[in-house]
Amino acid sequence: MPLPVTDAPQGSQVWPRCYQKCIERRQLADYARVDYAITKGEDEVAALKELCLGPNELRREASVVRDRTVLAVRDVRNNMAKRAITAKNMQGSLVESLRQRSRFAVVDAVDASLRARCVASLECVPTLTLICHFVDAIKAGDFARAESVRFEFLTREDRHEYVVTSRAIFARFAPCEPADILKRIAKICRAAEMADARVIDLFRRCDPIFVFHRVEPADRGPDRSRAFDTSLLGARPIPPREHAIVSVRSAFAA
Repeated sequence: MPLPVTDAPQGSQVWPRCYQKCIERRQLADYARVDYAITKGEDEVAALKELCLGPNELRREASVVRDRTVLAVRDVRNNMAKRAITAKNMQGSLVESLRQRSRFAVVDAVDASLRARCVASLECVPTLTLICHFVDAIKAGDFARAESVRFEFLTREDRHEYVVTSRAIFARFAPCEPADILKRIAKICRAAEMADARVIDLFRRCDPIFVFHRVEPADRGPDRSRAFDTSLLGARPIPPREHAIVSVRSAFAA
């Protein structure tokens, strides 16, 4: 039975923080499911080598295991690819949009003037009240003012009296940092790449059987098993062996 599918995000807008975390968790969970299924298939193929099977029978049984495993992970893998495509489409405009929303105006001179006026107006605001101004600015979508308020708060000598409250408020209402969003996008895309790599691992695990025995089909007809491979994957052909695939653990650790 194919693995169940999780929904992929749609659209290219910046995801809310909670949604980013949800999509990242789904992507990594789906990768774990693909990895588990592929590992199980690899173990089955390895077990076939221990049996006293003829070359043709060995190839046939390995192909059955391979095709069954790829079918089982196909829908989940495709769903991961959709998430990765959405993330990549978002990445191009993300940094610029986040930079622009932190500005008071597009024109540098106007932005600098408005920023200076904002900072001046905050100088006489009590430190505790600055936290309220920060929340109001975030709710209004005025991120430039919110950042100015937070900067002013961090310059106050008495800010330590409100450290618990300020940390909770800033953590809850502060807009996502571009670096955090980009890290999540990178993880989402990398997980999809690694799912593809694991599928390719299974194909390569089967290859030594074919290469070692160098068996041609008895009827000399078309190799239907090999033709079925790409139709199951719906992806690019298997890359050359010299293009080694980095292991899952080392790739995530990088």
